[in-house]
Order: sequence, then structure tokens, then C-alpha cells
Amino acid sequence: MLRLNHDYAAVVRASERVSWRVDDVLPTGTKLDFDKNFLPSVLAGGHDLAFLGAEEKRKLNQITGHAYLNLFAFVEEYIQAVMVNHAHAELFGDHTAVRALVRFADEEVKHQELFHRYMEAFAQDFGTPCDVIGSAGQVASVILSKSPIAVMMVTCHIEIMTQGHYIEAVKDDTSLDPLFARLLHHHWLEESQHAKIDLIELDKLLSTASEEKVAAAFQDYLGLIEAFDGLLRQQATMDVASLAAATGRELSTEERARVEASQHAAYRRTFLVYGMSHRQFVEVMQQMSAKGAADVATRSQALAA
Repeated sequence: MLRLNHDYAAVVRASERVSWRVDDVLPTGTKLDFDKNFLPSVLAGGHDLAFLGAEEKRKLNQITGHAYLNLFAFVEEYIQAVMVNHAHAELFGDHTAVRALVRFADEEVKHQELFHRYMEAFAQDFGTPCDVIGSAGQVASVILSKSPIAVMMVTCHIEIMTQGHYIEAVKDDTSLDPLFARLLHHHWLEESQHAKIDLIELDKLLSTASEEKVAAAFQDYLGLIEAFDGLLRQQATMDVASLAAATGRELSTEERARVEASQHAAYRRTFLVYGMSHRQFVEVMQQMSAKGAADVATRSQALAA
């Protein structure tokens, strides 16, 4: 069992206080500011590539920001399905739980609408196409085929990671496009409540799980991390082509390889290591299994190397 200090009712009350509408955050027809970076350097690659000029680095940062939001929209496809399933399981039981879980799923759909609206604004004015990974439905099916505990572990990872990104990297960075930062702020407001529900749901699953099931869940979780790393590598490869198109520059074979490596390392750090090594996530993993937590730490260190 996890040591928790929150419940469904408290989460619902908090969610009601921070609720927002997509039209208030990103009205239809909004124009993005392409004179600024979208992501802080700690969440983006390319800033260490001396052969790129300042404008080229800014273009790469914006390409990364575009992919960053697509990746969130991508994973939230499966999260909304998880929460609908969990709500259905509570349908004739705890009505407060049903309300919290249905609200969670609804907010995930809203986040997808926000991100897709942003990406439409990006595509309209960036000037050149930027490919992003797709097949969210297929990936969701793969994730949902794993053990329920592993699925909630991945979900906790994502929600806790999201909070870390905003609080530790975005919140006080005044150099970023204010619109992009406001979008991430509103996403964080609701994700901070979602993380609490993740832990409640994970705790319920653990309450009846054997040590063998928990051990198997850690293996499933690490397997999903490996699969996601493959998707991040694909995105890094796409970013190289997007940068060449955006700058009109013919990159050498070595330069293309270095851009791809920098992007992949940044995506790994941002989406995998950031979550796996976050203090709150580490504490939860340790409560679940000392050996499992050690395995996660070992893999996190390898990904960061």
C-alpha cells in the first residue's frame, strides 16, 4: 500500500477550482511568436551544436516544442481510455470516484484539443512541414495490453514528469514564448490533480497484488519505456529533416547524425529520465518494491549516459 494524503473528493474540489476552457487559453486564430524559443534548453536539444547558428537553433527549438506537444497528445490517447475503464469499474460503487475519474478523462480529451489546436496554428505559420510520430491508437493498444499495475506506473510517470517540467523548467523562464508557456501552465494545473488520482488508482491495484504480480509489472513498465524510447528515436530522425527544410540548409552526413543524436538524447532526458528519476516517482517505486525501484534507477542512469 502507498502512503497517500489525498482522496477523490479533495481532487474533485481542487479540479473545479483550476478548471479552464480551450478557447480561453488558445483562441481560434491565435498567432504564435516565432521570434522566441518555445522550450527551455533543459527540455530541448541542439543548443550544444556549434555548427548551428542562433536562428537555426531557435528553429530547432520550435520544432522540438511542436513535437513535445504532439507526444503529450499521443500518450493522452491511452490515458483517457484507462480512466474511462477505471470509472466503469466504480460505476455501482463509489460515486465520488466515478465523478473524479470521468472528469479526469474529460480533461485529457480537452488537453488533446488544446494541443491539436496549437499544432494547427504552428503548421499555418511556421513555413515548412514538421513531421511527428503518429499511430496513437496502435500504441495505446500495446500499452493497454500490459498489466494494469504497469499501465498505472507509466501513467504516474507521465503525470509526475509533467509537473516537474513546468515547475522546474518552464515556470520562471521569461525568455520563452508567453503563449507556449501559458499553454503548459494550464496543462500543469490539471495534470497536478491527475497525478493524485493516478496514485489512488495504483494503490487500489497494489492492495490485492502479489509480489509476483508487482515484479511482473516492473518488467512490463521497463518494456514500455524501451518501446517509447524507440518512438523518441523516430521523432529525432524526423526533426533532422524538419530542420533542413526550415533552414534551407543542406546538412552534411556528420551534421545530420549529430542533430539526431542531440535530439534523441534530449527527448530521452525529457520524457524518460525526468520521470524515472523524479523524487516523487522514485519514492512510489520504492514503496512498491526495493528491487523494482533499483532496476528502474539502473535503467534511468543508462538512458542518461
